[in-house]
Amino acid sequence: MKSLGLLMALRFLGLFIVLPVLSYYALKLPGSTPFLAGVAVGAYALAQILFQTPIGWLGDRFDKKKILIIGFLLLGIGSLICAFAPNVYWLILGRFVQGMGAVGGIILAYIAEVVEEEERAKSFAFVGQFIALSFAISMGLGPVIGGEWGVDKLFLFTFFLSLVAIGMVIFAVPPAPKITHHQPHTPVREILKNRELLKLFFTGFMQKGLMTMFFMLVPILFIQEFHWQKGELWKVYVPALFVGIFALPLGAILAEKKGKVKLVFLLSSLAMTIAIALFSVGRSWEMVLAVIIFFFGFNLMEPVLQSFVSKVVKANQKATALSLSNTIQYLGIFLGGAVTGYFLKEGLLKEFLLLATGIGVVWVVLLATFHPPKKLRIERFSDYDSQFIEGLKNDPNVYDFYEKEGTLVVRYLK
Repeated sequence: MKSLGLLMALRFLGLFIVLPVLSYYALKLPGSTPFLAGVAVGAYALAQILFQTPIGWLGDRFDKKKILIIGFLLLGIGSLICAFAPNVYWLILGRFVQGMGAVGGIILAYIAEVVEEEERAKSFAFVGQFIALSFAISMGLGPVIGGEWGVDKLFLFTFFLSLVAIGMVIFAVPPAPKITHHQPHTPVREILKNRELLKLFFTGFMQKGLMTMFFMLVPILFIQEFHWQKGELWKVYVPALFVGIFALPLGAILAEKKGKVKLVFLLSSLAMTIAIALFSVGRSWEMVLAVIIFFFGFNLMEPVLQSFVSKVVKANQKATALSLSNTIQYLGIFLGGAVTGYFLKEGLLKEFLLLATGIGVVWVVLLATFHPPKKLRIERFSDYDSQFIEGLKNDPNVYDFYEKEGTLVVRYLK
């Protein structure tokens, strides 16, 4: 499982490390505008939206390891295109190709198959911490490497990471076990009737969309308005990095061990909303404080969000729900960059930040109504037949069940 978590971390490190300086770099390329710079920031997310579900479908029907290799190969090719992009349009193309390797949902589904039911939530939290840690590292390394050696070197670094990831898939990732579901497939429209799941989907949309908004605005405003150098952006990101690293285990402990996931979601959304309001003030020290507060809230939530998406739904809905969650989060990333770029181009940044603050308040209120999933009792059976399985289908105390490598796993309502 650690190899899969590390794969996810490598993938996100490669995508995140350019974000602290990407918008300003894109803005300076030939043919660029603030809107096109925003599209360049979010273009990989647009590709994720388009390819997440088809690649997930392929992963359910063919060898997951081969699909992972193809995904990381696309990440590497896209990184090379970005590294040598002569104008903003080639940069957008490269970012789009990076995003075509949409294997995040496959890695999560892989983990769900490999890890036992009782350890699954802990494993998702573990992967979430890996992702958030790669995010924190990116905030420290991105401005330093990009400012000292150029943003193109960050893309070459991502190309190197993709090669490392391919080697890990070949030599370190275990074969996926066979999972059989006996309950009928649930249509997407039925999954979307789950109100608690919709709240989590909206939470992922807001979290990732606001992340892109901050990464879009910080380089441009601090360099253009406050006349900082690219290499000085670490002064904004490194304090946020240290606070974010502290928030990582705190969110996982509160949500998974203490059972206070609602508190985690409320604190996270409130911190991110306060950060937007502070950012709208428009002075440098308030903006630095806003970035620190934002990434505290972001990292507090990151280790537990996907874990609780998987908990809210039944076993035969997990792959679909996680893919939907990923798709909606990437929609947030794309719109966060494109919409921020549009309002920046139109000179309406102040109004946009006030609008985003209002939406953030609605988000906090929505999460105040969130009902965490109930704990389930798990039993395993190695001796069972078709009659026993039919009985489970009609038992009102059975939440869901599935077969894994010859063992029947049943989750009962307590």
